[in-house]
Amino acid sequence: MLKWLVLLTILALVSAEIHRIKIHKNQDHKNTRQHRKQAIQALKLKYHQQDVVIIYDDGVPIYMQPDYGYDYPSQTSVDYTSEELGNSMNMYYYGLIGIGTPEQYFKVVFDTGSANLWVPSAQCLATDVACQQHNQYNSSASSTFVSSGQNFSIQYGTGSVSGYLAIDTVTINGLAIANQTFGEAVSQPGASFTDVAFDGILGMGYQQIAEDNVVPPFYNLYEEGLIDEPVFGFYLARNGSAVDGGQLTLGGTDQNLIAGEMTYTPVTQQGYWQFAVNNITWNGTVISSGCQAIADTGTSLIAAPSAAYIQLNNLIGGVPIQGDYYVPCSTVSSLPVLTINIGGTNFYLPPSVYIQTYTEGNYTTCMSTFTDIGTGFWILGDVFLGQYYSEFDFGQNRVGFATLA
Repeated sequence: MLKWLVLLTILALVSAEIHRIKIHKNQDHKNTRQHRKQAIQALKLKYHQQDVVIIYDDGVPIYMQPDYGYDYPSQTSVDYTSEELGNSMNMYYYGLIGIGTPEQYFKVVFDTGSANLWVPSAQCLATDVACQQHNQYNSSASSTFVSSGQNFSIQYGTGSVSGYLAIDTVTINGLAIANQTFGEAVSQPGASFTDVAFDGILGMGYQQIAEDNVVPPFYNLYEEGLIDEPVFGFYLARNGSAVDGGQLTLGGTDQNLIAGEMTYTPVTQQGYWQFAVNNITWNGTVISSGCQAIADTGTSLIAAPSAAYIQLNNLIGGVPIQGDYYVPCSTVSSLPVLTINIGGTNFYLPPSVYIQTYTEGNYTTCMSTFTDIGTGFWILGDVFLGQYYSEFDFGQNRVGFATLA
């Protein structure tokens, strides 16, 4: 009997289907200090750390998603689906999805810091520049479209994306999600989404932070039996290209991308992907201990609590200029690594990663990627996530990290 069970297990693994999709990069995008400032502003809005009036609903702050304007540096089972990602100047990562029957195609940012899917609508005004620059969903051209009769609005830094909640088939790498509710954006705010390489956003956070309590696409992928496990993972290529920006894996772990064991840690608060960090040290000096962090693929930055932010930038020899910390470029290669201990495992960030080089004209500057947006927790964006394979497990409510192969 045991031999038959082993044989059946082997046959199941052999027959498992693996799907891979490529990611793309905007070759014309230029990373500047101004883009960094805009990214910091967007991150404040995302985590409600904004020096403006925030509208409250029954005492609860309304969730604000980030401004993605061209400001963003943007399981052992082998039965999984992988979606290849595009890297637009290390500011955001996006991949291709289809909506409707027949499919209409859209490039979307896969954002673990939000939970809604929305794309531009063919019903947007001719004066809506962002909409006119991108692919638009035409509900009348889809035989599977169903109207929900509801409006939607998502707040951003310069206004709100608004329109209708539509219901249609959403396809990710051949996996067709039936009756997925998503935002059909008729209006987009200011210049937030002009001149960007993607069309919309696909949130991958918990439903608790979804506007209108819409069920996120990943939930439905699992509920409809399209993937075996409620697990997804990211390989974000920091120096990726239009052809190869990384990979999003759905339904399991891509063992080909990792070396050694995965380190898992429980999610401490469902909404964002939040977890405990044992300690963060720099050259033996403890920066933080017993702290909390959020893994966010929707930002390139690392945000630290205020005291840790000041201490860390002082340790690396940073000089504050107009709200940013600069270091002499000649010292970068000799700086120590930053060590982040998660679940008992040390994860390392070399100075070549936590220091960003900006070249404008004939002038080159080196700036710390650490920022302070007023949170009491750390936000680990693509500066950290790009160094490791990261895994997000809804089933066991945990986050995992592993060294890249």
